[in-house]
Amino acid sequence: MFDWTGKNVVFAGGFSGIGFQMMHQLMQREKLKMMGIVHRMENAEMMKKLQAENPSVKVVFMQMNLMDKMSIEQTMKKMGQMMGNIDVLINCEDVLLDKDVATTIGVNLTSMIYVTMMAMPYMDKTQMGLGGMVMNMSSVYGLEPAPAFAVYAAAKHGVMGFTRSMADKMIYQKTGVMFMAMCPGLTNTEMMMNLRDNVTWHHSEQMVEAIESAKRQMPEEAAMQMIKGMEMMKNGSMWIVDKGQLKEAMPQMHWQM
Repeated sequence: MFDWTGKNVVFAGGFSGIGFQMMHQLMQREKLKMMGIVHRMENAEMMKKLQAENPSVKVVFMQMNLMDKMSIEQTMKKMGQMMGNIDVLINCEDVLLDKDVATTIGVNLTSMIYVTMMAMPYMDKTQMGLGGMVMNMSSVYGLEPAPAFAVYAAAKHGVMGFTRSMADKMIYQKTGVMFMAMCPGLTNTEMMMNLRDNVTWHHSEQMVEAIESAKRQMPEEAAMQMIKGMEMMKNGSMWIVDKGQLKEAMPQMHWQM
């Protein structure tokens, strides 16, 4: 079981949805040291609520442009230097906007890679870190095809590939940083609104209808299960978080060198 005592946590994500519900629940861990939030825009009211939940944990916000490598580099360097070391990185940026390919790939995949690589010097025990954990939020569409949202699925499959590669046991033995991916199913978040406007192309009506009528979990349910999965501390693991339940997804080996 993962011990949150004295940990510095960096959360890359907005002030809504599953990720931010995770922040609320993690703030109940009285022994956390610091919570750092990086995102394109601050929500001062939500920051105050977070801090009020646990005054003993220092909560800080730093603005970061997800589509700008230089901004990510500067922000993560500033956050790492302020904390001294980063123990936990939670990548929860998520956008469904298939008609805007650059934004969909940039926010869901490219920025996640940059944030992770800029955090690693402050996590890697051979550099300035003490080891730690990186949790990347993918999707069930990172495991299976999504004909209505092919670009989103491509990005989330990329998240899975990056996470599994970074979790290589030889890398883990050197860095002490474990990686895992969470794959939420349909969840009642803002992203589920206006699905019809965000499809890859127009041959998707029946698929969207099926998604709209399917049962969804609540963000707080998903957040609770994702934290549970993280606390199992299983490097390279992939977890399906669906209908308020947690299930490990086992990869199938198709090729080996």
